[in-house]
Amino acid sequence: MAAARWHRPIALAVAAGLVLSAPPRGAVGQGPGCPTPEGFGAFETPLAKTAKALARGPEVVIVVLGGSSSLGSAAGDPDLSWPSRLAATLAGRLPSARVKVVNLAAPRQTARGAADRITRDVVPMRPTLVVWETGTVEAVRGAGVDDFRETVQRGMDELQAAGIEIVLMNPQFSRDTDQMIHFAPYLSALRELADASEVPVFHRYGLMRHWAETGVLDLRARESEKRRRVAAQLYDCLGRVMADFLTR
Repeated sequence: MAAARWHRPIALAVAAGLVLSAPPRGAVGQGPGCPTPEGFGAFETPLAKTAKALARGPEVVIVVLGGSSSLGSAAGDPDLSWPSRLAATLAGRLPSARVKVVNLAAPRQTARGAADRITRDVVPMRPTLVVWETGTVEAVRGAGVDDFRETVQRGMDELQAAGIEIVLMNPQFSRDTDQMIHFAPYLSALRELADASEVPVFHRYGLMRHWAETGVLDLRARESEKRRRVAAQLYDCLGRVMADFLTR
């Protein structure tokens, strides 16, 4: 899939997830620059319900479904995960809103594993929005694309029937694995599903590729401490850009 086609993880264990209460406003630093390509997300379906909820100021619950990359594992601290950074960024920008980000990510969580949790773990929380990060595990395993597509569609149907808005986050980009793992079928499947159901896609794959190719992030870092620093920067940027995406 062409990278230029933009359109279209309270300290509380909850079903193996974490509720990330946004920290005090002063805890939100400026952080590194996180440039996005011109037009990133501009043509995605707007999140009208979420935007209204954030503007009104009552509690807004955002649930994250995903795998290790949403847990902040590579950075070595769940507080550095992109869902945690999303919560912090929204707290800084919208101090009158009570935003709670519930991280239901789990290591190696497949689309099927996430979809099977929707009835039991997600819907009872009555979230305004679910950010569903998916496709990386399937691409790594070479799982059937048709089964992946059907599973994600089933999950989206259930969420939309419950009145919950959705953002699909597509797989990660990695210079080391991009030539070995066939991400394209899963990127295309998510794009097609999103377009058919009028759901926006957060194009993480293209965004990470842009950062790698423009030198914003060294995704080929080898030394362990440097890799942790790069991961922390990546997650911080993803959280900030996701905040832009949700409030645009």
